[in-house]
Amino acid sequence: MQQLAEIRVRTKTPKAELEQKVGKVLRESDYNIRCTGPTKVAMPDGKPLLVYLPGMLSGQSHADAYDVLHTIRGEGNRNLASGAPSFQTGNRTRFKPVKSSIIGNIDPLTSVPYCRTTAWTGRNAESFTSLFPFFREVEAQFAHYVPDRYAAQKARADSTHPDWMVGGTVFTTLTVNNTYPTGVHTDKGDLDAGFSCLTTWRRGDYTGGHLTFPEWRVSIDLQDGDLLLMDAHQWHGNTVLDLHSEDAERISLVLYYRTKMLNCGSPEEEIDKEVTAKKRLLGKPAVWLGTSGPAEFPRMDTEALGEAVTSVE
Repeated sequence: MQQLAEIRVRTKTPKAELEQKVGKVLRESDYNIRCTGPTKVAMPDGKPLLVYLPGMLSGQSHADAYDVLHTIRGEGNRNLASGAPSFQTGNRTRFKPVKSSIIGNIDPLTSVPYCRTTAWTGRNAESFTSLFPFFREVEAQFAHYVPDRYAAQKARADSTHPDWMVGGTVFTTLTVNNTYPTGVHTDKGDLDAGFSCLTTWRRGDYTGGHLTFPEWRVSIDLQDGDLLLMDAHQWHGNTVLDLHSEDAERISLVLYYRTKMLNCGSPEEEIDKEVTAKKRLLGKPAVWLGTSGPAEFPRMDTEALGEAVTSVE
């Protein structure tokens, strides 16, 4: 275990100044503190902002996970986190698609009113299950370093149907980001009382991409195998990412619990909801596509509804 330096921030960026940064990629001048060693940062009220654990996940399971995560390069609409200006398409506000994918399980959306396993997860069940030992390593560090937040998330997980909990952990859902700097945003839909867990893989030569909390002016230049436990409901984003080699790559993986997963029924019950929704939408019986991989990862045919899960921040 790592001995943590402890910092308690006392001041924050004025609201008007912070609002100018929302949705934008940050600069080096947007922080005063950069964590370089094991660090716990608390906000003025004493609540934890982050725990930074350099090199905590640099073992073989972290190295093996790269082979799977490197292949996940779907494009998603990350709204403010895309780091680019929005544009209008008809009556809808759009953002530039970025290489961001959601894997694991997701709760109902307005257009997709049932809980489901994401399409990538259903198509790649064997690869997904190979990551479970790594996810459990992350969970163990979460439990040790932020025990009160872990206890709250564990209680929620224990009240959730077990088929929606990834590998028996306290996580329902994961986001994979590949080589793009996020604009300043706060995460939505994950458990307020819990914590997000973020780790990175670095390849090739690049600079920047520091994960920064502009309201508190704190930043971290995450290295390969580092682990960050963080309050993702605080404003955060990356500094400009400059690639210096053709093989430059920065993968970040975020593990969290989606709040509304508590209301999910069994996979069989959610399949019934899916069929009902598609009958109503399409005006004809929906065809269940069966499973892709092990039975615990049914492939719900979200493509028929456009798979809106990538809109989640």
